[in-house]
Order: sequence, then structure tokens, then C-alpha cells
Amino acid sequence: MLLEDAQNLFYGLGVNGLEWEDGKAAKMPFADIALDPKDPFVRAYFPDDALWESRKNAIQHRFGALAVISQVNSQDWESSWKQYYVPIYVANKVIMPAWYSQSPFSEDHTIWLDPGMAFGTGTHVTTQMCLARIMSIPLSGKRMMDLGSGSGILAIAAAKSGAKTVVAVEPDPVAVAALMGNLERNHTLSQIAVVEGTLSDVPTQSFDVIVMNLITEIITEEWNRVVQYTIPGSRIVLSGIVEERIGEVLSVLEGTLSTIVWMDQREGWVALEVTP
Repeated sequence: MLLEDAQNLFYGLGVNGLEWEDGKAAKMPFADIALDPKDPFVRAYFPDDALWESRKNAIQHRFGALAVISQVNSQDWESSWKQYYVPIYVANKVIMPAWYSQSPFSEDHTIWLDPGMAFGTGTHVTTQMCLARIMSIPLSGKRMMDLGSGSGILAIAAAKSGAKTVVAVEPDPVAVAALMGNLERNHTLSQIAVVEGTLSDVPTQSFDVIVMNLITEIITEEWNRVVQYTIPGSRIVLSGIVEERIGEVLSVLEGTLSTIVWMDQREGWVALEVTP
């Protein structure tokens, strides 16, 4: 109740930004690895303007010693993180931040990327394992589906590696906006069809390659439906699986007589290539 009171008060005072921690453990489906609870808090950001003194008095009157007030310097947080995002080399591709002026590789081997708020900068080990694996698959003339496409790294890499068509499936509208921007800057709009939704929104058809860089719950829940989109010889690349939960995935794969043809483990994460 106190957290809700704080949020309501801050919104009423014209907050510029708000973040909070509810003090509860993060469990599935919100986290693939259970996270210990942290101390609950509500943090608000207000401009240092003529109304600040009245805002401060209202906050102190309502919460007394529970309120901690400090001054922070203004910063363009939307852009400041870019200084830490540098080119990443994976397999025969380089993932170039979109604000760089040139690439050391040819256009076919460069993925220009502005991830925005979407998952997929190329820095996460699951993305790197998936990208390295699909780059080992002859994609020329093939059809690929990228489930949970995020910023579009894997879909763009496939298109630039000769895939005939790519279907990028992403349910988050914020991620879809970033994805569309990346398709445009990589000149792959004509090769990649975007489905804003989940697998159930994709008309049944066959794919030579399917990529699922997701979490264990979604992989296990969707697996029986995913195999309906395959043909003999199809290859499915899976990742987003923590080592502790690989047994759950293997159990589901055994249920459809699927064969594991490749496995990689890095930094506590597992990637697989499977033929159903």
C-alpha cells in the first residue's frame, strides 16, 4: 500500500520518471532464473524548477524520514549508453552500431543495428551462439523463421547470407518498431516479413531453419507447434536456456523423437541445433 501511495503522490506532483522495486522474488515467467528479492522502494525524478520546493515539502510531509532526497545531474540517458556499445564480431559478420559512419566489412557481412529498447545488441552470449550457428548453415535459397526476433539481428544476418525469405516474429510493439528500423537501415525489408505477434499468428507453412532464442518456458510450451512448421531436414536452433533447465528441454525434444546435432554451453547458457 505504501508503494502505491508513493507512486500516486509522485504522479500527482508531475514526475519526470519513475522506477520501483516491489521487494518480491522474481520468478517464472518474469525471470528464467529466480532472483532474490531486494528492498522495496519507489524512486522518482523531478525537474529542478520553481515547483521543486513545494514538491519536496509535500513528499517530506507525507513520508517523513522514509523519504531520501538527493540531486542528480541531468543526462541524456537515451543516448549516453551508446558510448559502451561497440562493434561486435561474430562468425563472418560484424554488428555495427547504427551511429558509426563505416564498417570494416562489406555490406553483406555488416549488420547495422540500433537496438532501441529491444533485446538483441549482439553482446549477450545466447545471441552470439545462435548467430554463429546459423552462419554455419548454408542459407542460400532457404526459408527461415526467427521466433522472438527482438532487434532483428538473426533475421538480418540470415537475409544477408542468402536466405530466400525470412519471417521475423516479435510480440512486443516497442521491439517491432526497433526491428522495422533495423530492416530499413540494412536494406532487407523486401526479404523479411515481420509478424507482430507469436507463433499462433504465423500461417502454417514450412521452414528450412527456425531460430528460437527465447526462454525455457516458451520453448517447451511451443515445441509441439513449432515442429508443425518443419519439413524433413529442417534445422531448429534453440537458445535462451540456462544450464540448470536443459533437462526440461531435452525431455520435450525426446517426446517428438528429435535429434540433437549440435550443442554449445557458455557462461551458464545452452544452445542447441535440433532436427525433428
